[in-house]
Amino acid sequence: MQLSMDFNVTQALIENGVDVSAVPQLLRLAEQTPLNGCFIACFALKAVYGNNTILSNQTLPYNAFLGTYWSGQQADIEPLCVFEPAKATEVSSMVLISRLTQCPFAVRGGSHAAFAGASNIKGGITVSMKKFNTIAPSIDGKYADVGPGNRWFDVYTALEKHGLGVVGGRIATVGVPGLILGGGISFFSNKLGWACDNVAAYEVVTACGRIVTATPTDYPELFWALRGGSGNFGIVTNFKLDAFPLGLMWGGQRIFLESNFTGVLDALYDFAVTGSSTDTDAAEIASFGYVPSLGGKISAVNTQYAKPVAHPPIFDPIRALKPIADDTSFGSLANLTAKMNNNRADEDLGLRQTFWDISLKVDRELYSFLVDTFYTNFPIIQSVESILPFISIQAITEGQLKGMQKNGGNALGLGPVDGPLFIMSMSAWWAKASDDAAVMNFFSTVTKTVKAYAKSKNLDNGFIYINYASTYQDPLASYGSANVQKLIAISKKFDPMQVFQNLSPGYFKLGQGAPDKNMP
Repeated sequence: MQLSMDFNVTQALIENGVDVSAVPQLLRLAEQTPLNGCFIACFALKAVYGNNTILSNQTLPYNAFLGTYWSGQQADIEPLCVFEPAKATEVSSMVLISRLTQCPFAVRGGSHAAFAGASNIKGGITVSMKKFNTIAPSIDGKYADVGPGNRWFDVYTALEKHGLGVVGGRIATVGVPGLILGGGISFFSNKLGWACDNVAAYEVVTACGRIVTATPTDYPELFWALRGGSGNFGIVTNFKLDAFPLGLMWGGQRIFLESNFTGVLDALYDFAVTGSSTDTDAAEIASFGYVPSLGGKISAVNTQYAKPVAHPPIFDPIRALKPIADDTSFGSLANLTAKMNNNRADEDLGLRQTFWDISLKVDRELYSFLVDTFYTNFPIIQSVESILPFISIQAITEGQLKGMQKNGGNALGLGPVDGPLFIMSMSAWWAKASDDAAVMNFFSTVTKTVKAYAKSKNLDNGFIYINYASTYQDPLASYGSANVQKLIAISKKFDPMQVFQNLSPGYFKLGQGAPDKNMP
């Protein structure tokens, strides 16, 4: 599908069933008054689709909407209006009206991105996908249609009634679209690949307002680009996910004090190098943090197993250690995602948040070095109010790398020859914006120190997982020059006017570098 540069936006709106008679009048109004294009766009959407689709600036529903952002940095951003479409054609019309008025927009799914402007936009239109909440398994149980307004807990809860599971997020409150479009690590990734590798079809609104279904055979280039290319190619209005039979699982979290750190790191290393390939039903991730209520330095190790087997042998090295807390048990997939979320709902909404990550070759000494570096630099943020920082180690296993090659592969640029790898990810929440600089300096220092050490040992891979990346990083560039050029070419083919690069400027854009170029 090649779009012409003289594409007629008004005609496309008419084809959507929109009465555009008001649009020229609104455009003429703009010539006579100081009203900007976004005022016109919000007014037009309200006129066409009704009051219940628009949250106007400074109203109670609008303020309540901002209060549901997970990240305080995102909640601080004030769009001119919030548009809540319920149909793909309504999303299409929003894109077209944005083009007509040159009003920028952002798209919000589960709002689990950390930095300002990732899924919200100052003075523009924030598109909330919350009404796209379909969760519908196919009659044969091989697929499930899942709307981008869902969170993973709701998806899993609905599907478990049919004895089904899908490859999706590990945290209950994370939204569907951002996780999948960025890659998506799952409890099942060691066997099946990442979430983006287990999508059968994407229904997507393109820059010309067309609603297309991308599969390995229909729009295959677009299908490939959506597997890790984030929101650079359109707005996905439905994911058709591969489904599989699933019953009870085993899993949970064990918490250890510093005296067990060596054993935890040994177990993580063994899992990455040999264990993960011997039992593909297993998943493991460990985080190291500073929690005063637990005595300071702690490690939280999450292990999950895709079958109802108590204490599977793959986790014996962890089980041999002495935790101060252990909630491992049988549970549904939904239950295990709630455990990963510490059974919290929304009480951490609005706190300051950050993510950072780099990917490295698996090496036992490097594991110790990064944990030591984290704690050595901790005094930088120790006095920050309500700070809760973590550094995590999770393997990109042989099974994950093989799973990424399904259906023509994904856009991430990783393959079996690269492994074994691991992601060093870091996160924190804290209370006050006045502490932002100190927190960012801490994570920047740890990242630079570990990366320099890894490079000196030839252990740096270069890949940056977009869903864990900070505003100071450029994850898309880490996919490799060939993949980046391919993504840019696909973007220009489906979006010659670069609507999703310029009118939708949030999050990570192709060839534009880090959103914030001034890394501390």
